Amino acid sequence: MKLPSFRFSRLAWWSLAAAGLLLAAWPATAADEYVARVYTNATGQTLPYRLLTPKNYDAAKKYPLVVFLHGAGERGNDNLAQLKHGTSLFLKPEVRDEFPCFVFAPQCPTDEKWVNMRWDGNTGTQPKEPSAPMQLALDVIAALPAEFSLDPERLYVTGLSMGGYGTWDCITRFPGRFAAAVPICGGGDERTVTPEVAKTPVWAFHSSDDPVVPVVRTRHMIGALLAAGGHPHFFEYWGLGHDSWDRAYAEPELLAWMFAQRRGQPDTYDLKTPIPVPPRIADFPTDSAFPSQGPIRKADWFRNVWIQRRTEWWRHRLQDHGAVVFLGDSITQGWTRLAQDFPDLKVANRGISGDITRGVLYRLNDDVLDLDPAAVVLLIGTNDLEDHGKPGQIAANVELILDVCRAAHPKMPVIVCKLTPSNATKNRPADKIKEINALVDVIVSAEPQCVRCDTWSIFANDQGDATPEEFPDLLHPNAAGYAKFADALRPIFTKLKLEK
Repeated sequence: MKLPSFRFSRLAWWSLAAAGLLLAAWPATAADEYVARVYTNATGQTLPYRLLTPKNYDAAKKYPLVVFLHGAGERGNDNLAQLKHGTSLFLKPEVRDEFPCFVFAPQCPTDEKWVNMRWDGNTGTQPKEPSAPMQLALDVIAALPAEFSLDPERLYVTGLSMGGYGTWDCITRFPGRFAAAVPICGGGDERTVTPEVAKTPVWAFHSSDDPVVPVVRTRHMIGALLAAGGHPHFFEYWGLGHDSWDRAYAEPELLAWMFAQRRGQPDTYDLKTPIPVPPRIADFPTDSAFPSQGPIRKADWFRNVWIQRRTEWWRHRLQDHGAVVFLGDSITQGWTRLAQDFPDLKVANRGISGDITRGVLYRLNDDVLDLDPAAVVLLIGTNDLEDHGKPGQIAANVELILDVCRAAHPKMPVIVCKLTPSNATKNRPADKIKEINALVDVIVSAEPQCVRCDTWSIFANDQGDATPEEFPDLLHPNAAGYAKFADALRPIFTKLKLEK
């Protein structure tokens, strides 16, 4: 058998010497320790890759080989970008001493994939053959033992995002070949999981709020492994978005678990790291979890907006601490120029399109009060009315919201805005809106920390309805409507001395 040829990448070394910005993007030790190579097969196809050799390599010993598959953002031909995420783990002095190993980090060409499978959607179909870059990577894996002393019982594969897909592809396509797999925010074809595949020890990672690769892609693979008799580990994070690899590669037991595995042997490692428990805002609540009485909303579109918005706020909870919080529904969510309209205030938008009073009651502590806000601007109830909520119950729920605010922060001002006018065709007739506003007027007058903002009369026409000049759809303000809304709030903010 003709051995494949290898050569150093002149382009990579030239880049290291001449492009200082590239060197600044990764630690210098990564570029130095991971030696740049290029594999060329018998037909002239090439694959750039990096190879990390064990510290104090001794050819008389056998070493494990870790296959590292990068994500889509690191594709190219510079033979450097693949070191951006994850590979620095193996350069830590304590890791080099305790877990000496080879690390093979190939680079997938631009516009190609480790596995030709869709990344979106809830499932995928594994192609009959490996992708061209994956086949070249497999060729290198097969050739390396002729050059270095590798332990065939300790071949491991890990990857992130696109590389997570490649990791699942490796173990389902070649059952029994890899001693362990660590796929991160990837996915596969769960129909390819057999009892033989399920024998491979797997520790998978994904964040439930991943906007790029749906978490169900990993859930389905784990479910298939369990159904086939496997015993995989799955850490489902929350709040990390697509970047779950930094957390995964920082797990203290990850390498100890991985290097404890041997090909064809069951996973006997006693994992002590607890499975992550997501906060309650990671999921949409059950019907019974909503406080008080009245209508609730649970359509798919609303669930998606609810989870997406609350997840994003959770990520920014520290930077929003102490802000003036605008709380409400789509009218609040649509106020995208809050920061420009109130440049002297630190503001945070906590509006969710479609929300109702019971929804605000449920999320009040997590989304608002935990921020220790300087003040709250509340506008809620119009969607309750659309869903046939009774004015008395809507007002009672607003009162509960104010009670919770007072209990948490007795001196925090709450600016309670009147329901804005709409139109009977929107199931929000003027008489019902005026009735709700009158009931809430009485409640606010008895609350020393509350201030009423008249956001009804400044908009209503002679019939008590919204005008298309300020509410084009007779529900949501346009720029002129928001400008008038801001004018109504500014003197209140000044009186409360909320400006910076």
